[in-house]
Amino acid sequence: MGLGIAGLLTYTAGIFAKDLQTAIGLTRTQLGTAFFLSTIALACALPIVGRLVDRYGPRWPAMFGAVALSAGFLALGTFVQSVPAYMIVMALVGFGGAFSAPVAYMRAVSGAFDRSRGLALGLTQSGIGVAAMVVPPIVAATVATNGWQAGYKLLALIALAGTIPASRLPRSLILASQTPEPRAAFSSSTFLLLLTAFGAMALAFAGFLPHFVPMLRESGMEARSAGQVAGLIGASVIVSRLIVGWLSDRYEAPRVAAGCCAICAAGCLTLALGGTPLAWVGAIALGSAMGAEADLIGYLTARYFGMARYGRLYALQYASFMLMAGVGPVWVGALADRTSSYRAPLFVAAAGLVVAILLFLRLPRVRPRQPSSIAMKRSL
Repeated sequence: MGLGIAGLLTYTAGIFAKDLQTAIGLTRTQLGTAFFLSTIALACALPIVGRLVDRYGPRWPAMFGAVALSAGFLALGTFVQSVPAYMIVMALVGFGGAFSAPVAYMRAVSGAFDRSRGLALGLTQSGIGVAAMVVPPIVAATVATNGWQAGYKLLALIALAGTIPASRLPRSLILASQTPEPRAAFSSSTFLLLLTAFGAMALAFAGFLPHFVPMLRESGMEARSAGQVAGLIGASVIVSRLIVGWLSDRYEAPRVAAGCCAICAAGCLTLALGGTPLAWVGAIALGSAMGAEADLIGYLTARYFGMARYGRLYALQYASFMLMAGVGPVWVGALADRTSSYRAPLFVAAAGLVVAILLFLRLPRVRPRQPSSIAMKRSL
């Protein structure tokens, strides 16, 4: 997962912003628009990915995604000479890289685990956090030393390495805990509320991920230092995934999601009021929210709807989250351009996260698995 689009594109996009502004005249709004285009393409491709994973298994979609993502990064470092070219290639990266998104891995792990599914998903998703922590500083150093084209070519090599773990995925699906899944699930009130809740969460905070490094650099922080602070997002993602997964196996997962939104809202307010000296607080808060979303989407999809159509149901949920995450950089960049500061977007994000909290609290209760009671019933 860490070598896929979820681990390599979102957390590195902002590193190239300042250099692309000098090289091709890319503005903050255009950076957000390009990221949005890639997200729209990703969202369009994800239902296809989910259907293929449900039908043919996770291995070949994941391998194709690694190659496609690598080719996309190589194109960014080779063919981009203008803003329109950058927009087009980013869209292609989103569509082809969708096959390297977490769908295949989440389907395999969710089918293999039941009682400790939350922790298993958290451990699996920690690969994205490792990538978010390790890759941005390396790419930032490469860009600072050899230029932005070299940074994209390095990302192409890293993405290509994703074919190795993808080739070890099972050829066919693991069908543990398989339950019949009616088509009505796609239009149920629970499914729609889940879509809305995660969409509101993403719209509120995810726009700051590609803008985080530019925000710090505009405040006077040098590229290397900004990349190091951004690396805290990845570290926070790792810790958050494990904690959220563990909590979801024991407590009400929708309330866990609401708590993560509250932490992120507090971090946005701290960054808005405290400025650059408290940038590490904002990084940790953003990482906590980003670490929670994919775990909880996968966990709640399995708990509410079973495994029969998990690939498609999860893909639609993840596509919704990513689509709203793609809108985020657009409104953050536009509001920052209008106000000449990122302070106003931070306040708006905190308010949006309050809306997400209210939506999560309206979701039906999810009964966590109780190992002791299960063992007792079996013994009786």
